[in-house]
Amino acid sequence: MIYFIGITACIARDDPRRPTLQEEPRMRTILMLCGLAAVLSGCGGDASQKPPQEATQPVQITDEVRAANVQFALTMLQQLDDPKAGENLCFSPLSLALALSMTLNGAEGETYDAIAKTLGYAEQKLDAVNAQSRALARLLNPADKSITVRMANGLWVQQGFPLKPDFLRTLLSHYETRTETVDFGNAEAAADAINAWVKEQTQGLIEKLFQAGDFDAQTRLALVNTLYFEGKWQYPFPKDATQDAPFYLERGETRQVPMMRLSERLPYLKGEGFEAVALPYGEGDYRFYLFLPDKGRTVADLRQQLTPENWGKWLGAFRVVQGSLQMPRFKIEAKYDLKPPLSALGMGVAFDPDRADFSRIADVAPERLFIQKAIQKAVVEVDEEGTKAAAATGITVGVTSVPVDQFNMVVDRPFLFAIVHQPSGTVLFLGVVRQP
Repeated sequence: MIYFIGITACIARDDPRRPTLQEEPRMRTILMLCGLAAVLSGCGGDASQKPPQEATQPVQITDEVRAANVQFALTMLQQLDDPKAGENLCFSPLSLALALSMTLNGAEGETYDAIAKTLGYAEQKLDAVNAQSRALARLLNPADKSITVRMANGLWVQQGFPLKPDFLRTLLSHYETRTETVDFGNAEAAADAINAWVKEQTQGLIEKLFQAGDFDAQTRLALVNTLYFEGKWQYPFPKDATQDAPFYLERGETRQVPMMRLSERLPYLKGEGFEAVALPYGEGDYRFYLFLPDKGRTVADLRQQLTPENWGKWLGAFRVVQGSLQMPRFKIEAKYDLKPPLSALGMGVAFDPDRADFSRIADVAPERLFIQKAIQKAVVEVDEEGTKAAAATGITVGVTSVPVDQFNMVVDRPFLFAIVHQPSGTVLFLGVVRQP
């Protein structure tokens, strides 16, 4: 069994005293992949996470990669959101995409094609995918001292398991991946070690991603990506203006929620069937976008309009105007099994123990590596000072705007939100609030 997890780690050598996989009894080998992301607000920049010197050079993200990342984010939203359940939704498409990009380096043949197509990279060469992933990680690292963005990658390997050098070199050179050896046979200790690292990387927002039962003696790898964002609102909400007010749920119920209030010049858009506002963080490179369906319409109605073409038009149509905003303070949590949606998008072969081909990770013939499970856990918290959010992804291998002069936007019903890096168009987090 192999686990791929999104988190940072450190490099350690295999213990030469441990037996290799070839020396152990034959077994079905499973691959697990996880990605972790966190977003927080309220603190300044992280001096310990300074970009390398070459990061000061201009970084370009191709239009093809921009389009692919938006397409992937919106497609996953369509797959994950279930309006009938009436539940909140939050996830990190960026964390998942980075975790899958790393996994792509271990895939061959039909498995490689399926993952690349799901990510929207079918026409991209692998070297280009890796280079763009590295460039994006550097581009997202802000000079703005009121914003912290931290991404890290880690690889936990079963002691003695013989990974292919090319796979390791790629993860190190393009994803700056740290590697540690563990004994997955001691499942509780392995889970504790990874969870402690997850908690540290997400500043405590995600304390426990794995249970001991997620690992066993067949586990071979855990590949981890973490994404952490922390930022203050450019225009904080006055705390003394927050008052309880009704929020109208889609099922006809009403609940009282703490409603924050702000009067400011903000980027605003009145679209067809919805209105939207953008709340900048820090100096403005990052924004929290809030899309509110018109009364009588639902988030599901709005979601049907969320094509990549419309997304691009909408984000380019916001205009700064004076207005007032009322929105709820909220904290939502979610955890997803990503195997069904990824399979529905064409990645089923990667989960098939009889067809998956991850032979570029290690040679385990006649056995196969395959993705057993895919999970993501996410937390998003919004208050008067900013946004706190964290997400963990795990994959187991086992219109034009209407002219407006001002606005009065009352977010008293379910809405959609996104945290976006403006220069690159990258969607870090995407979600729906139905019950704040």
